[in-house]
Amino acid sequence: MSRLAIIGGSGFATMRGLEVLDYQQSDTPYGPASAPVMWGLLGGTELFFLPRHGAGHSIPPHRIDYRANLWALKACGVERVVGLAAVGGIGGAFGPQVLAVPDQIIDYTYWAGP
Repeated sequence: MSRLAIIGGSGFATMRGLEVLDYQQSDTPYGPASAPVMWGLLGGTELFFLPRHGAGHSIPPHRIDYRANLWALKACGVERVVGLAAVGGIGGAFGPQVLAVPDQIIDYTYWAGP
């Protein structure tokens, strides 16, 4: 079975129920990840967790180094990633506690240069 990681966003700074066994800080070519990667067990299943906004939600969205975060997870042997996010709704159909799965994603992980 492949190693799974969850990247938590706003509202997901911790992973409830995760029995943390270790923290792994990785040096990456892009700098440090948002926080040390947590490794542990969730319901008996191995899981890695990384809070995207750092400890205490200290990193604003425009300062998150997504490349460093993914590099750090890859260095832990992670092969699959689920990213969680909490955002405001666009219309009445997307109110509180509605799960939406986007079919269009904008990738900001490329380097556009100075």
